[in-house]
Amino acid sequence: MGVFTLFSNSTFPRSGGVAMKNISKEHILLWGAPIICLSMLLLMPFLTRTIGVTPGYVAGFCIYWFVFCLPFSWHSCNGFNGLKRIYARQQLRTTIPVEKMYHLLAFAPCIATYFVVFKEFARVAGSQVLIIALIYALINGTLEEMFWRGAFNTVFEDNVVLAYIYPSLFFGAWHVALYFAKGIVFQGGFATLVGGSFFMGLLWGWVAYKTKSIATVTIAHIVTNFFAFTGFIVDNWLL
Repeated sequence: MGVFTLFSNSTFPRSGGVAMKNISKEHILLWGAPIICLSMLLLMPFLTRTIGVTPGYVAGFCIYWFVFCLPFSWHSCNGFNGLKRIYARQQLRTTIPVEKMYHLLAFAPCIATYFVVFKEFARVAGSQVLIIALIYALINGTLEEMFWRGAFNTVFEDNVVLAYIYPSLFFGAWHVALYFAKGIVFQGGFATLVGGSFFMGLLWGWVAYKTKSIATVTIAHIVTNFFAFTGFIVDNWLL
């Protein structure tokens, strides 16, 4: 009875053409998350091994962004107008101080990444690295939040397992593929890359779930990625 209740809370409408359309969106997301993880786990090592470290890594991310994240988000949110709504400020059933706490909490990874990575590498990175890191962060932070937080919150709404826990776990899991990319070095190794991704997925997922908007977590994600990618580019492609 508990499992049935969990998955039946406005999740699977039972009648008409709209129901079939909604079911299709739910199935796409539920199956899409593990498919992305498995596909990238196969693609990242293959591409970096066959076409080179840098072009393979970039090609892998382009597939991840424009074959998976963007189309899935567009379909799940009903196009452009739906995507705009996932950034809108929502009326929350909580106090203003608690709401502010959620928004501030989203920026905790920014502070950590600044002191652990960016502060050291910014001195040697140069303007070209910073521009590349910023472009990469803008694309990655925007499209990842759009899919892993925005799409799941749109389709599954108040279902805490499917809107928050499920995508947060797979968000962390897909980063395993990056660890197996040939010729790529990550500071702190597997534990930092994958463990940090799980932590950020759970944190940003909780903030997005509670605020019903991805505006704050998208900004936090972009800033965190900018700091992290600066060190990553210097480590792997310049030194």
